[in-house]
Amino acid sequence: MATFKYPPTTLMKFKNLNFLCILFSVTGIALAAPKRPNIVLFLVDDMGWMDSSTYGSEFYETPNMTRLASEGMLFTQAYAQPLCSPTRAALMSGKYAGRLHLHKAITGGSVAVPTVKHNPKKSADTLIWPESRSHLPLEERTMAEALKDSGYQTWFLGKWHLGKGKYWPENQGFEKVVGKGGAGPRSYFSPYQNIPDLPDGPEGEYLPERLTQEACKLMEERDQTKPFFMYFAHFNVHSPYQAKDDYVAKYARKSDPSQGQSHPFMGAMIQAMDESLGGVLDKLDELGIADNTLFIFISDNGGVHWANSAKKGKTDPASKFTMPITSNAPLRGGKACYYEGGVRIPMVARLPGVIEAGSETDALTHVIDLYPTLLDLAGYAKPGEQILDGKSILPILNGERSEVRDTLYCHFPRPKTLASAFGGSFVREGDYKLIRGWGGGEDGKNSLELYNIAEDVGEENNLAEAMPKLAERLDAKLSVWLEETGALLPTRNGDLLAD
Repeated sequence: MATFKYPPTTLMKFKNLNFLCILFSVTGIALAAPKRPNIVLFLVDDMGWMDSSTYGSEFYETPNMTRLASEGMLFTQAYAQPLCSPTRAALMSGKYAGRLHLHKAITGGSVAVPTVKHNPKKSADTLIWPESRSHLPLEERTMAEALKDSGYQTWFLGKWHLGKGKYWPENQGFEKVVGKGGAGPRSYFSPYQNIPDLPDGPEGEYLPERLTQEACKLMEERDQTKPFFMYFAHFNVHSPYQAKDDYVAKYARKSDPSQGQSHPFMGAMIQAMDESLGGVLDKLDELGIADNTLFIFISDNGGVHWANSAKKGKTDPASKFTMPITSNAPLRGGKACYYEGGVRIPMVARLPGVIEAGSETDALTHVIDLYPTLLDLAGYAKPGEQILDGKSILPILNGERSEVRDTLYCHFPRPKTLASAFGGSFVREGDYKLIRGWGGGEDGKNSLELYNIAEDVGEENNLAEAMPKLAERLDAKLSVWLEETGALLPTRNGDLLAD
């Protein structure tokens, strides 16, 4: 096991006495390593950047999320991938999803070893899009495996969505697994039908409440001699859109179809998620371990910005409300888009004595950064040959630095759909974001979009023609990154669209 160490300046940030002890010896006074914090990673599915009162929504109610932010740090420029499985793979591996060849939601149609040639389907403009991997490879060393090796108890609850069978979470570093579903449950009310390792509860039991009970039970029954890492990945607020009747009625009364955020089921599911968050926070307080627990709240991608519709032959109570599920405004787009609405996510971190209560940061941050951050907290050195694209944000959390990166990337090669923009990739450098649309320009050439995100968060004013040198430089930088990561690129007539 690696020795747990903090830089001297970091040690000074630990004000809580639980972290420090003074050891006396005949040779003098020695400072012992601080007690390693427990870690709770609380992931919400399909929750957009603006889908909370914490970030300014006037429709959703998230008092527990606001409480967490008041006790920790709110991130205003945190990023993920545009879809669930790619984000989860990036999170667990600390690598960009493009490096993993994973850019779609994992379904039975994905392949084990993807290449461009594995997908003969062509779009109208004859582009051939690369396949996407069907699982997170076992060769990838997950954050759970690293934390387990460093002495942590490791637990998983909820939506895995990184492969089934031998690719389930118990084979990726998690010692205890409660529920491990794919995209979404068949029902949010018991009987759940398709969630392994989660026996059905009493008829009508609500899934978010059950998972919260299971999370609290794990903490109650923990080995108190070892720290724990709990990855609680909610199914909320992914479809099917199902919620308690009284909650739906409450938000139906608040609903205003002229507003972007007004779907009663989304409001009800957001509230249920927030109550789950409150339940976990309360249990940490009850057990007396909140001051020694790093709590991280994130989402996996932007909110669903299109209207829900009932499947043929089935009745979906949410479909009677014809408005979009949510709105990510002022951001453009949403889930399955490389625009800000699809990739910018809510993020809050709390660790008393280290993170200043009520603080806020606009530092560029990506879910890949959490892996090296947790390694730093665990005092675990990654193997020298392991590639991590993420950068530790511990200096941001403890107030030593205002940023640790000025550049981040995204690779999203897929056809245009109802939900998504035309397949593209982007580089964000400082305030500027350059998007390359694969085959989206005239005569099937790649298109370029350049935005100053600081001045134009809605990505309305394309600066590519007004600032051609910057666009060209960032496009070249994107090409270098795509090559370095081995990202799979779309083809036309066998020719890579690399330019």
